[in-house]
Amino acid sequence: MSVATTSASGTQPGLLLIGGGYIAAVLTATLVVIAILWFHAGTDEFLFQLFIMGCAYTFVCALPGFIATVVIARLLALRTWVFFTLAGGLDGMLSLVFFDRSLLRDTFVVFVVAGGLAGGLIYWLIAY
Repeated sequence: MSVATTSASGTQPGLLLIGGGYIAAVLTATLVVIAILWFHAGTDEFLFQLFIMGCAYTFVCALPGFIATVVIARLLALRTWVFFTLAGGLDGMLSLVFFDRSLLRDTFVVFVVAGGLAGGLIYWLIAY
């Protein structure tokens, strides 16, 4: 016996998988960015605080792009990992606009795009 977590049509994930996938994507994206910062800067001071603040920032700022991605995926019946991975990278870059547009000219945007790509892939792995 299994619990149905997809919609009635069976083609798109249900609300539970969407929410859980988003939380996992936020955690993954933040962890990837923090890991790259750690390798790039070489410091481990305030790593936990950066992770917590990064999760909070990512959760709020990436939510509009995530909702748009889910709506587009439902309307166009997209279920491929490539779509969600690329959407995660784009959402990561666009979420920087909410924080500080000057970061788009910095190398930090590459770190954020990498985190977004990883988060998008994790979302797809969980929700689909």
